[in-house]
Amino acid sequence: MRLAILTVAVVLFIAVFGCAGSQVPQQSPSVQNQQQANQTLNVPPVGAGAGEQTVLSYKEWKAPDGSITLLLQDGWTATEKQVDNCTVNWAVTDPAGTSSAYMNNEIMVLKSENARQMYKAYGLAGIDSVPVAGYLGTELAVQQIVAPLTGASGVKVTYKDAAASQQFSQAVCIPGLAACDAQVFEAAYMRNGILMRGEYFVQTYDFGDGTTWWINIWGYTSPASDWDKSSGTLGKMFASAKYTDVWSARCSPGAADASSVISEVIKSRQVSTDSAAEAWDNYIKGG
Repeated sequence: MRLAILTVAVVLFIAVFGCAGSQVPQQSPSVQNQQQANQTLNVPPVGAGAGEQTVLSYKEWKAPDGSITLLLQDGWTATEKQVDNCTVNWAVTDPAGTSSAYMNNEIMVLKSENARQMYKAYGLAGIDSVPVAGYLGTELAVQQIVAPLTGASGVKVTYKDAAASQQFSQAVCIPGLAACDAQVFEAAYMRNGILMRGEYFVQTYDFGDGTTWWINIWGYTSPASDWDKSSGTLGKMFASAKYTDVWSARCSPGAADASSVISEVIKSRQVSTDSAAEAWDNYIKGG
């Protein structure tokens, strides 16, 4: 691994490791290589999904650092954390703290214990909590890495959207990555004894530096029993998140192109609602 890349990674890791709230450890290894991927949620607000039964009140929320805006339902809470100069994580959570939409970038995974020791030699606080695993595709990464970090268990993918996954992959699996997998799917899992359901855009990627690989997970989730009434609200807030013009101009001139791609992905997901519902029914019935 080139010393220059390692040095940048070390500095950025110190700056962002151990974020407050429910976010898992993150850092940014290469701003230039990930600018396009990190801008892919810059899509315009869309109409509520089928699960939204009543007219709800939303207001535009702007992050204190001026990076993003999104539509926030009355009573919900929004948080945002800068990962690096051109990347942020954000989450919106309902008053009960059970349903949320979020964008979690650059979850770090060490490839070996030797890599952990190397990072520890740089005095990095919190490195002991970073998971260790060989590179994994999206489904296994969620099951084996993300779930344990977030207190979830028994993750089962209930529906895979092949068309949306292909579009998503084209947007985020940018040239120069040693490995990349990007998928759009629905999943079920258990958390605090409650069956949860969620829709996810997940990317795993590896720069090939020999020490780390990374996970991006973006999506929304709620108790399965509330999904039909909450998924429309969650989807609307999720799709409304966008970088401000000032932020985009500074960080990614091509952000508008990425936005167009993800907008099409979201349209694909809306078309496949019936298939996803059927897959969920089969899951509940044990099919």
